[in-house]
Amino acid sequence: MITLHQITYTDDGKRIDYDYSVEAHIQKYFDKKHPFYCKYGEDVSAVPDSITAIPFLSNMLPIAWFAGFNIEVAELDEDFYKSMELVKIEFQKQFPTYQLEGKLIAKKLIKNTIEGNKSAMLFSGGVDAYATYIRVYDKTPDLVTIHGADIEIEDQSQWKDFTNFVESERLLEHNDKKYIETNVRKFYTYQVELLLKDIGWWGKVQHGLSLVGSLAPLSYLYSYTLMYIASSYTEQINIAWGSTPEIDEKISWASVKVFHDGYELQRQDKVDLITKFASNNDTNFKLRVCYSENRDEFNCSKCEKCYRTIVGIILNGKDPNNYGFEVDTNVYKNMFETLNIGGASKGLQYFWWELMEKAKISKDVFIFSNQEEENIQLERIRSGEIHELLEKKINTPKRTIEKIKFVLRNRFSGIYKLYKKIRYN
Repeated sequence: MITLHQITYTDDGKRIDYDYSVEAHIQKYFDKKHPFYCKYGEDVSAVPDSITAIPFLSNMLPIAWFAGFNIEVAELDEDFYKSMELVKIEFQKQFPTYQLEGKLIAKKLIKNTIEGNKSAMLFSGGVDAYATYIRVYDKTPDLVTIHGADIEIEDQSQWKDFTNFVESERLLEHNDKKYIETNVRKFYTYQVELLLKDIGWWGKVQHGLSLVGSLAPLSYLYSYTLMYIASSYTEQINIAWGSTPEIDEKISWASVKVFHDGYELQRQDKVDLITKFASNNDTNFKLRVCYSENRDEFNCSKCEKCYRTIVGIILNGKDPNNYGFEVDTNVYKNMFETLNIGGASKGLQYFWWELMEKAKISKDVFIFSNQEEENIQLERIRSGEIHELLEKKINTPKRTIEKIKFVLRNRFSGIYKLYKKIRYN
């Protein structure tokens, strides 16, 4: 069992510290040196404990379910308690070969109600986030970004770049911005990853509930009654994933509603929406899609995620250099080199299938300088060359090898960090 004993506040009430104990037989899952915490940009000490327990439980509960232990708290919001039973059922549907057993024990349930009509959305600055932002633009939601999710807490340089981007982007000037710092990916050990047959705990299980739950104290302070989280995938991609409408929209506390936005849209539909909005409003804005450790600029413009966004913009007849990327006519050559080296998954293959289908019908393609040569490269996309490449990689997976590498990287983390420092400097 994990027992949450007390919730305390430091840093003028901005930081929530959770005093919890972990029984010996499950201690292997948790990092003693990095106990879970959340830090906000404002004093949250007036928020009831039944609400401030939610960020803690949103991150601990999935581990409890998959590892089979209980979590006990003194008091908890009644709506959240009930919603977690429903979320657990949804995870069981996604992972039918697993037995999810851990239970949530709350000694006292509190019926909280937040009244108002304000909304907030999780905002990363990427394609998914901007598509949702455009769809709810008239609601002027507060934009909330979490430091510790995509950007490591220790990476102050990249975090400063991001906050400067959000604060200076003219399109976002009418939205209030909120920032949360929380060690959602550091409070547990690599043993949590091994609860799954394939590694990928953050994406496959944790992130949806973790991110949404982190908003609970802010919702109480600012009367948020509607929360938006942008979809990562669409219903056509049938893979286990920690953020879906079935999961996210069952999360609730104090009558708050969560809306998983854009699930009916393919990723390319979102890129289409973004470029159309930019044209109609005569504005350009940067998309921040890249968190590569090799990134020197706004985006690295040379990883798979950058390339799939760049190609999507090109197929809409727009210059990707106006959207936060730095590329030229060599983009296709460099792109194929990257795709040949990198890995593959069904989700990634689907994104490139979308681009293949878009390329077949696009009549207004952006040309950098050499139309003949660039059309030859675009034909490689239309013909399905990338789709076939990724299919081959998927059919020859190296999961066992990757899992062994993952364990070794974590067991000998000091040596691995030194290796990365030497390699990239």
